[in-house]
Amino acid sequence: MNMRPLSLAALTMLDVPPPEQVRIAALTGYSHVGLRLLPATPDDPDYDMLGDTLTVRETLAALRDTGIRVSDVEIVRLTPDFTLEALRPFLETAARLEARQVLVAGNDDNLNRSADNLAQLAQAGEAYGLTMNLEPMPWTQMRTLADAQALINASGQNNVGILVDAIHFWRAGESLATLATLAPHQLNYMQLCDAPAQTPTDPQELIYQARCARKVPGEGGLDLRGLMAALPSTLPVSLEVPLSGIQGAMPATQRAQLLFNAAQSFL
Repeated sequence: MNMRPLSLAALTMLDVPPPEQVRIAALTGYSHVGLRLLPATPDDPDYDMLGDTLTVRETLAALRDTGIRVSDVEIVRLTPDFTLEALRPFLETAARLEARQVLVAGNDDNLNRSADNLAQLAQAGEAYGLTMNLEPMPWTQMRTLADAQALINASGQNNVGILVDAIHFWRAGESLATLATLAPHQLNYMQLCDAPAQTPTDPQELIYQARCARKVPGEGGLDLRGLMAALPSTLPVSLEVPLSGIQGAMPATQRAQLLFNAAQSFL
C-alpha cells in the first residue's frame, strides 16, 4: 500500500469551487488538495479565495468535515512589478488553510530583481509557516531546474524548494541526472501527469497542452517511471492533470477517481 501523500491539484479540478474539490478528494481516496487562491490567467475562474470570504469559510468547513489537508497553494508570480504587500492576503489565507507549500513561477528576466523579490517572499513565508517552491516552466523566464537553482542561489535563501512537474521537466529537455543535483531539502512535493512524447514546436500548443490537455499517467509518452525512480520515494505527489476531450467532459468526481487509480501504479 502506498502511504505517500497524494494531492488533488487545483488545475485538475479548475471547473469546481474549492469546497467541492475538497469533498471530491475525500470521496476518491486522496489525503490532500492543492488550492488555487490567485487565478493563474485572466481566463481562469476566480473563486474569491482571498481573505475571510464565504468560499474560504466553506473550504475550511469542508477540510474540517473530511480530514483532507491542504498540501500547497498557488500561484505567486515573480514579475517585474512584484510587491510583497499585495500578497499579504494570500499569505494570511494560505496560513489559515494550514497550507505548507506555495507554488511560485518566474516571470521576470531580471535575475537580481527576481532574487530580491524571492528573498522577501521566502522570509515573509517563514512567518506564516509557508515554504516557497519555484516551478520551472519552459515558456517562462525560469525554464529549467538550473534556472531555478540560479535564482535561489542569487536570493541567498536556503529555505526555497524546487517543484518538478513531469510535463515541464520533459518539455524543457531536462535529464534525470539533473535531479541528483538538487538537495533533499529542496524537494517538498512533485506534480505528476502524462503527455504526448513529442514536444510541441509551437509555443502556444506547448502552453495549451500544459494548461488544458495533459494525459492520465500511463496514457502518454513521458518517462514517468524513470522520473519517479529518480525522485525520493517518500516525496508527496500532486496529481495535476487537466484533461481534454471525452475524459475532460467526465464529471469531476469520475476524473478524480480515474487519476487516483492510474497514479497507484507509479507509486
